[in-house]
Amino acid sequence: MPNFNWLDAYQITSAVPHLEFPKLGNSMNMAITVALTQMENSQWWDAEKIEQTQFAQLFQLVKYAIKSVPYYKDFPVPRTPQELQHSWHTLPVLERGNITGEGSDLFSKYPPKSHGKINTQYTSGSTGQPIAVKNTQLSRVFWRAFTTRDHIWHGRDPSWKLGHIRIAKTGVAEYPGTLGKGWGALKGKNALIETGPIAGLNINAKLEEQAEWLLRNEPDFLITYPSVIQRLAEYCLQQGIRPKNLKQIETISEVLTDKVRHLVDQAFGVRITDLYSTRELGYLGLQCPENDHYHIQSEGVYLEVVDEDGRACPVGVPGKIVVTPLHNFAMPLIRYAVGDFGVMGAPCSCGRGLPVLKSILGRERNRLRQPDGEYRWIALSAKAYGEMLMIAPVREYQIVQVSLDELTLNVALEEELTDDQTKALSMWAKKSLPFSGTVRVVSHKKLERSANGKLELFQSLIE
Repeated sequence: MPNFNWLDAYQITSAVPHLEFPKLGNSMNMAITVALTQMENSQWWDAEKIEQTQFAQLFQLVKYAIKSVPYYKDFPVPRTPQELQHSWHTLPVLERGNITGEGSDLFSKYPPKSHGKINTQYTSGSTGQPIAVKNTQLSRVFWRAFTTRDHIWHGRDPSWKLGHIRIAKTGVAEYPGTLGKGWGALKGKNALIETGPIAGLNINAKLEEQAEWLLRNEPDFLITYPSVIQRLAEYCLQQGIRPKNLKQIETISEVLTDKVRHLVDQAFGVRITDLYSTRELGYLGLQCPENDHYHIQSEGVYLEVVDEDGRACPVGVPGKIVVTPLHNFAMPLIRYAVGDFGVMGAPCSCGRGLPVLKSILGRERNRLRQPDGEYRWIALSAKAYGEMLMIAPVREYQIVQVSLDELTLNVALEEELTDDQTKALSMWAKKSLPFSGTVRVVSHKKLERSANGKLELFQSLIE
């Protein structure tokens, strides 16, 4: 793996004419560089120092929110960061419905002008409940800083060719795909550093087209969704094909399972990395360079895993993920429940003091509820998945809970299911999930994805 120093790169772009050494970037890139330089140090602080520094920032955010945001006008005003830290768990959790129902009350009456232009991010996440979140140019600075940290942590050479298979509008990046220069949306003089070529493909391309695109473009680094890379890996193994240049794969948006990690290693011989982010909050967790768990990006967010009473769950105990962005003064989201469940982990062996998010369990409505009312997280084993494929050549599947007593198993495959296959898949689902109610099997040519490209493997339609 290359050991490229992004902060000492000769490819860094210069915004000053005739200045080749030392180079100076534009104001945005200079701010990103300053943030990255500090983050290179803060990642090694101990956990106590990191949290103390976070509450110094949260103290500024909460005081400003109480003064300028109607929704928070009745919050108790903290006198010191220490007092805020001590009483933090007593602050109410902000649910998604508060944003849709009272969104305007969450806007600051006078956001700091020094934080830059106000932008609006629209998202429905995986909930189907659209929201609009305002933030400032400052949020963009940290977004790009954490993007760069991700590349630094995983030793990516910026001269690599980047490939991505992602959701796109109809007619955009359709097969045979697109080619361009530079990895991100900001290219040329606006880029922090010069990067290599980029190849893109619309996620709606057929599986064999995705494989052909991968072999033809030979990216060094591929970004896509876990469900996409799973299908690609299975196809490449079946066909006995493997790209020659692929060095890393990064997955986004969906929950990444150990089964997919092992499959990718088998098919491509590369380690898969994952990141945890949302459009409205930015980066929440980056995978550790040495382990499969995530480091919370504490320089940008304060992330908690809490129980039903809003108190921190012990290490290893699942709970609701609640996040507070540290720098969004245009629309402060204090203790915002993102709709996911997760598990905190013990301090990391890599030496970083950034807290560990051991695993992301999925969204709240992805918990399967048994007929007796008990909830259960679903995690199919490799054995169970193999048993399903022995029944029928299923490309993708999705389990939808219709009621306490009924599930629908949606499967995507080329041929219609026979009656025997339908019965066998229903029996397989009842055994593998397990579920004591009725399982109805419905076959499709293709499963529908959400607006952001996610394929929810488990979904509940009941309250």
